[in-house]
Amino acid sequence: MSLFRKGNAAAPRTERKILEDRYKNSIANILFIIGFTTLNAVLLLLNSSTYFLFSAFLPYLAVDYGMYFCGMYPAEYYVGDEVFLNKSFLVTMIAVAAVMLVLYLVSWLGAKKKKIGWLIFALVFFAIDTAAMLAFTPIAADSIVDMVFHIWVIGSLGMGIHAYYKMKKLPEEEPVPEAVAEAVPGESEFQPNTPVLRMADTETKARVFVQADFYGKHIEFRRVKRTNELVINGMVYDEYEALAESAHTLTAVIGGQKFEAVFDGFTNVMIFVDGQEIARATRIV
Repeated sequence: MSLFRKGNAAAPRTERKILEDRYKNSIANILFIIGFTTLNAVLLLLNSSTYFLFSAFLPYLAVDYGMYFCGMYPAEYYVGDEVFLNKSFLVTMIAVAAVMLVLYLVSWLGAKKKKIGWLIFALVFFAIDTAAMLAFTPIAADSIVDMVFHIWVIGSLGMGIHAYYKMKKLPEEEPVPEAVAEAVPGESEFQPNTPVLRMADTETKARVFVQADFYGKHIEFRRVKRTNELVINGMVYDEYEALAESAHTLTAVIGGQKFEAVFDGFTNVMIFVDGQEIARATRIV
């Protein structure tokens, strides 16, 4: 939680800025894939049973095959009459996994430079990875969760590609005049107060995404059942109801100041007052 500081006002988020943030969040998932896949492969080589989500399947499978066919798993994994391969096979499989991870890394570097072909490559490559996981993995509770994460990543990469092409169609933005950029919250043209929808329900279990205190006002961006709410001093001013959430903004005007609760459709939740970000948090699901 952070407090607003007079004099640090930022310009309101434009459509281009929202799309750029969406694109950056999309390509950040490629780094998560690289990091968690590498971690899982190392844990596998150490015979650890720990496994993290957000991992690519094929590099992990390559290391898994290398260990299995080289007889590096406990005896109960085998029938007893297997002929094991030389350890060089494991080295080859690790090299194969490393090459796949390098391809992800190259695609991230290219996508970071706005070379959209590399983001498309990452999407196709991860879609192939997902198809392989569906083909090789038996249906079980833990595998279903992994499949859901794979599908979520595919959707995220696809939304990054969509954001890129949408940005390309936007007109060039004119520079914001200095006087506007340094405007003090509350000095804008007066707007009528947003009517209160209801008192916030404090009896029902709620998940608070992000919250902040701003000059006597306690602001919460929270979810109650299937409804996201913007709550200020215990009053619900705006809401968004959906089972599967997409990017959305909840707004309220109180005393001439505009309060916004923003979910970018990926992992970021933020609170703004008159365009100034005063709180930010990351939500996993």
